[in-house]
Amino acid sequence: MDCVARFLGELKAAPAPGKPGKTLLDDTLVLVMSEFGRSWASRGRDGTYSLPDDHHPYTSVCFAGGNVAANRQVGSYTSRGLGVPVDIIEENGQPSRRVPRAADAVTTALRIMGMSTHDFFIPGGYGEVTGIRRA
Repeated sequence: MDCVARFLGELKAAPAPGKPGKTLLDDTLVLVMSEFGRSWASRGRDGTYSLPDDHHPYTSVCFAGGNVAANRQVGSYTSRGLGVPVDIIEENGQPSRRVPRAADAVTTALRIMGMSTHDFFIPGGYGEVTGIRRA
């Protein structure tokens, strides 16, 4: 994450052309994610750790830049490595509370940029994770 932090610092230090008082970071959405995670290491009876080689259904996502609420953490994991439900606005506009999926991160990014998800997705239950977009 050091290179991401340096990149964000460079964007924040660069003035936005034609926008006095604004930086390139104000006009940029940076999204760092993977479509899957790795299962957590487990400790064996002999005290050694086993690092699994699989596709765990939960992962972390980092949003930064323009129109993103600052200094927030949304969601977490249980002690067993399972995702914890968060507040989501579903594609039909209804609020719900469920564990977010990778498609929800993409939907959130598109909505942060002011784009309609209906132009990109086949209907099927994608939502915006609340608390990420700047109010």
